[in-house]
Amino acid sequence: MKHLDDEQLSLMALGEPALTPAEADHLAFCGVCSGTLAALERTVRAATVDPAAVELATPGPRNWAAIHQALGLSPDQAEDPLSRHTTAESTAADSTTTAAGSATPVTPPTPLRPRAEGTAAGSGAAGSAGAVGSTGSGSPRTPRTGTGARRWVAMAAAAGIVVGAAAVWAGYNVLGQGPQAGPSPSPTAPQPVVIAQAPLQPLASYTSTGKALVEKLPDGSRQLVVQLSDGQISGFREVWVISPDLSKLVSLGVLDGEPGVFALPAGLDLADYPIVDVSNEPFDGNPAHSSDSIARGELTAEN
Repeated sequence: MKHLDDEQLSLMALGEPALTPAEADHLAFCGVCSGTLAALERTVRAATVDPAAVELATPGPRNWAAIHQALGLSPDQAEDPLSRHTTAESTAADSTTTAAGSATPVTPPTPLRPRAEGTAAGSGAAGSAGAVGSTGSGSPRTPRTGTGARRWVAMAAAAGIVVGAAAVWAGYNVLGQGPQAGPSPSPTAPQPVVIAQAPLQPLASYTSTGKALVEKLPDGSRQLVVQLSDGQISGFREVWVISPDLSKLVSLGVLDGEPGVFALPAGLDLADYPIVDVSNEPFDGNPAHSSDSIARGELTAEN
């Protein structure tokens, strides 16, 4: 099934049920679509939050002390600016309270009577009083608080942000100019380092070819990685390292996978055993080399 389109995901982010059961199943198991929906939902929340409902915490003196130290400011700037501002406000409030207590009470002015819509200036008091709070038809006027209008404006702005974000995301992915939505990549683990290798050439009547790599792992240990193409054999394949004069050899194990990975003993000096050999071993219970080699190569160190 193809990915969900941007309009569907935008409607879902706005809380609209816009998916069929099949599309909902796709969303549940698709990391790309679910990741895009999550990003759009975060955008909606950020665009529709009511600033009046957000209570901001006042930073404490420790915050300014950390900023002061990080920026290397002078000692005369060590005092928290917010503390100075709070102290000044408290002093001003105290002064106002003192002045108010000693001053002569002042009679508040009489509020102006609002003028009704459509009433000419200079009309009589009775006409003005009758017009206040009514329309030209005489029906009661409901005062507007502005809350509903602000809510719809916020939702419209959120919808525009969601659609715009979805369009940008789609354009980047279609044109190949941006990263695909999905989980963040995890840090790359240390990789083995190839320190020696050997091409494996066929011997006698065999045709299998391949290569052998000596890798040094991040923990300092070594391993031999053997890759060899398939070929007709009568027994099983065994991997050896052999001395240059073929008088000494060490078995590393059976090659039953592609590739085969064999741990090299810490005390094994590959300068004394530079030849990698893969033999065809019969099922006879004899652990010795069969003298029937399939392929062989000599290790050379990497520069």
